[in-house]
Amino acid sequence: MSPAGKQRLLGAIAAGKGFVGFHSATDSFHSAGARNAIQTEVDPYIAMLGGEFISHGPQQEATVTVTSRKFPGLEGAGSSMRLMEEWYALKNFPKDLHVILVQETDGMTGPQYARPPFPATWARMHGKGRVYYTSFGHRDDIWTNPTVQKVMLGGFAWAMGNVDADVTPNISEVAPKGNQLTK
Repeated sequence: MSPAGKQRLLGAIAAGKGFVGFHSATDSFHSAGARNAIQTEVDPYIAMLGGEFISHGPQQEATVTVTSRKFPGLEGAGSSMRLMEEWYALKNFPKDLHVILVQETDGMTGPQYARPPFPATWARMHGKGRVYYTSFGHRDDIWTNPTVQKVMLGGFAWAMGNVDADVTPNISEVAPKGNQLTK
């Protein structure tokens, strides 16, 4: 994407268009600086999206905790989900995230998970635009999982403006050490 195209995309979202990102959407337009560090200045795309990819370990079974049970698609999801996936380690979360699912890191294999729990799915406003992201999406069986499908469809419905949801920032309550890259 050209720099002008990127600016048009970000401008359209800020003006009220919705944006939905899955899995590798956080692995685009990386911020300048070390991958294993928190940046003080993040790329404008990352600022819009709300998080940035660091790396991933081996595909493994892990738990995400539901932190926003009233968000569309989470009705009846329970308090957590345990799934096999390629789990992204993420960083550069802004203070205005409404975290929907938290990545639990205890027991995960890989040095990138030797850190406190962090956001895995979230919603936020970018200007007038609704932004939804989930780290789900690497494995085929994730896309066919009925519970995950409900989570994804809820995110689409909210981002398109078809349903409303309370997206009051909650990161400081549900993932207070989300930007801490070590324990």
